[in-house]
Amino acid sequence: MSRIRLLVAAAVMAASVLPAHVPTALAASPSPSPSPGTNVQLASLNAELSADEAKLADLNDQVEHAQSDVDQINRKLNDDKQREAQLTQELSAMGRLEYEQPTLRLTTILQATSLQQLFANVAQARLVSSKERGLLNQAHDLRHQDELAHAQMATRLASVQAARDAAGQVAAQTLAMRNSVLDASVSAHATSVIAQAQAIQIPNPGSGPYPNHFSFGYCTYYVATRRYVPWFGNAIEWWANARAYGYPEGSAPKVGAIMVTRESSLGHVAYVESVNGNQFTVSEMNFSAWDVVDRRTITLGGSVPIVGFIYG
Repeated sequence: MSRIRLLVAAAVMAASVLPAHVPTALAASPSPSPSPGTNVQLASLNAELSADEAKLADLNDQVEHAQSDVDQINRKLNDDKQREAQLTQELSAMGRLEYEQPTLRLTTILQATSLQQLFANVAQARLVSSKERGLLNQAHDLRHQDELAHAQMATRLASVQAARDAAGQVAAQTLAMRNSVLDASVSAHATSVIAQAQAIQIPNPGSGPYPNHFSFGYCTYYVATRRYVPWFGNAIEWWANARAYGYPEGSAPKVGAIMVTRESSLGHVAYVESVNGNQFTVSEMNFSAWDVVDRRTITLGGSVPIVGFIYG
């Protein structure tokens, strides 16, 4: 971009040394705009960038949800481990108690009032121990399931993070491409400005059979190659200036006439090539681009803001 700034600065410096009437002529031309191909490319890259950004936003959302899921399963795994450790501790305590005080110890036998009560006491002790072992096994199985779920969630998190990072790189590349196209467009604009400044700075003898004192590349210059134009000024000033020189004017197009319009802040002029009813064809310069001659057909009373026609 520094090179572009230097180019533009050079154009400004070149314009600053021109005669007083020249900057006005330079301002009469619309600034060169990016070419249609550049505009299409920019539109395509902008659309692609929007799609990349939307995809990146969606993947960021997925990453956030996946991280939340992993966090929840981590906390659940911690609870599972604490529960399993607690049950293991309780079962170990029961094992020590059974070792220290066997179920069929002498006091248990003596305290039983009947054989049926003795069997009931033994069965109850074994039931408690069996339930504890069952709870421990369930806790172990639950922890194993949660570990599998954690592994799956961690894999998904890694996957969406990788996709998010890849999408970020794609968006960055698209943005860089878009910016490079913009830089090229700005550079082309600066080059065009420099060319205009140089064309004004270096006297041009003009082309055509008539003396031409207008700045090269502009609408006024082109019309002065097609007709003798003794007056000066910007395009919008031609209407009054031609009358001051005694040239007839009117509102009807005629072959060879000069059309004056308000198509820019400083006006526009063109040369009438042919007339067909209420339509006429003009040739002109600097309408589509600086130093470019084109033709167009205009309908009288249409959308073109016509000031009038200068006759020969």
